[in-house]
Amino acid sequence: MNTPASPPPKMLQALRYLLEPLVRLLLDHGLAYPALAELLKRVYVDVAARDFALPGKVQTDSRLSVLTGVHRKDVKRLRETADAPLNLAKTSHVSVQAQLLAKWLGDSNYLDADSRPLPLPRLANHGGPSFEQMASEISKDVRARVFLDEWLRVDIVRLDQDDVVHLNVAALLQSPALEEKMDFFGRNIHDHLAAVVSNLEGQAAPYMDRCVFYHGLTEQQVQQLKQRAEHLSMDALLEINRIAREMVMQNQASTDPLAAQTPQRMHFGTYFYHADDSRSQENDPA
Repeated sequence: MNTPASPPPKMLQALRYLLEPLVRLLLDHGLAYPALAELLKRVYVDVAARDFALPGKVQTDSRLSVLTGVHRKDVKRLRETADAPLNLAKTSHVSVQAQLLAKWLGDSNYLDADSRPLPLPRLANHGGPSFEQMASEISKDVRARVFLDEWLRVDIVRLDQDDVVHLNVAALLQSPALEEKMDFFGRNIHDHLAAVVSNLEGQAAPYMDRCVFYHGLTEQQVQQLKQRAEHLSMDALLEINRIAREMVMQNQASTDPLAAQTPQRMHFGTYFYHADDSRSQENDPA
């Protein structure tokens, strides 16, 4: 365990760059900073308790608080609810956008006789419920127009010619495809990051982690490279998949004691990414 007086500047620079696409994803799905902060507290406590225990000593709340910087009261709360499913919507850290959506979907003042969200006049000058009034009931600090502009951008609402705001309920429903993508997202990024961290710490045999990168390419050249990379990587994935499947089937049929040992898992993947060169060089920590 490294305990420098302060983290290396290069590490902070790399971490900031690494977090940018993640934060973009979180914002796109309405997960604001307070909710992430609550989640990070739990992850800090879980990792410290699991991976930084002292041999022969009990992990106390006080030690975990010192290790993580999380307040001792929060450490105690998180450890007592360690088995509880994550539900950030039940905390006080729900984003203002989520609170506003919940109000529109659940407050009888903004529902019709069939309990469906009413189309709302944008401004509060019609004597009845309005989008402006609803927004003011959730936040006095954020103008209704700010919510409206963002929701128009992501097609959560539409504004008709009479200046009435309509909620697009269908856009709020996550598709099974998205749920499946999120599952793969968590596993793929976790294992790649775990391999990188292990290599940085140098405490075990290094994992394979190789890439090729170039600047100064044209869009057409990038597309050519992308097609070639997809072809080659698919060949590699299919071959590794074939060999691994044969191994698993052999283990299931084997009477060899080695096959009955604690099973291991593996993860082999590929990716290809491209972006505007000027923006990449501006933000790249390297």
